[in-house]
Amino acid sequence: MSKVIDLFSCDDNSDFFNKNAVVSGYLVIRGRECFLVGESRYPFPDSRVEIYCPGLEASLDSIVGGWVGGVASYFDEVTIHGVVGPGTTCRDVASISKISKIALIRDECEYEIIPDVGV
Repeated sequence: MSKVIDLFSCDDNSDFFNKNAVVSGYLVIRGRECFLVGESRYPFPDSRVEIYCPGLEASLDSIVGGWVGGVASYFDEVTIHGVVGPGTTCRDVASISKISKIALIRDECEYEIIPDVGV
């Protein structure tokens, strides 16, 4: 059973590793970077959750479209269903992959994205 977890408030996230979870935060896609942060501010906080989901930006573009002229092509509140693992860099508190669903909130509307796992 998945539960919503706040990875940004935990010093040790290893209890959640290799388990299905629901994680909420702010999605940032900027150039080749794709990650979650715990708050909607820029400059982005140092603590973040790495997202591994090939084709995610294309899936989002087909449903909601990116921001133009902002600090990132996506900087939106999201809830992500996937498998949590350790981060691959020292600033990543964790990572999330094997994503099955994303709920993105923009302008008081919620968009459901099911990533194309065949990508």
